Amino acid sequence: MANFLWAVLSGATLAFIGTMLHNAISPIGLLLALAVTAIGIWYVGQIFNFRKFKFVAALSWLSVVLIAGSNGSGNEVLIISNTNGNFFLLGGTVLVTVISLRKV
Repeated sequence: MANFLWAVLSGATLAFIGTMLHNAISPIGLLLALAVTAIGIWYVGQIFNFRKFKFVAALSWLSVVLIAGSNGSGNEVLIISNTNGNFFLLGGTVLVTVISLRKV
């Protein structure tokens, strides 16, 4: 149960870091956000030695990123619908899916 919670927390933390980085410095921030996401999901699999924890971290990442891309209570959006935001959502989702499907 503790491994499950750590995987959820890791995925949420990676999503927060990626959300803050993707628009920071135009090309570098986006590449850094995607690299941190890929390495982090891969590392969750290495720590826990099971693919299921990579899936848990990936689902946690996806849920946080989708919430960050939608309107909040004050109509704020953290992932804006520009080139960087769209590439972060689509590229990050594909990247997280591919990384979580790979063997540990």
